[in-house]
Amino acid sequence: MSAPTGQDLAKYERIVIDMDICIGCGACVSVCPYNALELDENGKARLIWEACPDSFECIKVCPVNCMWKTSEAPEEAKSKQWYRFNRELTPEEKQIFEQWKAKYGVKSDPIKA
Repeated sequence: MSAPTGQDLAKYERIVIDMDICIGCGACVSVCPYNALELDENGKARLIWEACPDSFECIKVCPVNCMWKTSEAPEEAKSKQWYRFNRELTPEEKQIFEQWKAKYGVKSDPIKA
């Protein structure tokens, strides 16, 4: 399955991960059909922002409940870093990203990987 691009990126809500709670079990990574999750250098789950088209299967399998739909995530979690880009976004996609951040009250910037 290919990751969304261009205007398609505006369609998706995505998830928030509280990496302070994450135990690094990898359950979310294993169920994501889009490869939109990875384990970071500390073994914690991290979202690849532009690859996530709202499957939400990851939320259902998390044993410590450290993942939420962006619209349901605690404000504190939205202020932490939990996501990155897998590629350089186009100018249109950057605008979509900024609109997404504003819509959902996301305060953090992506992790530079």
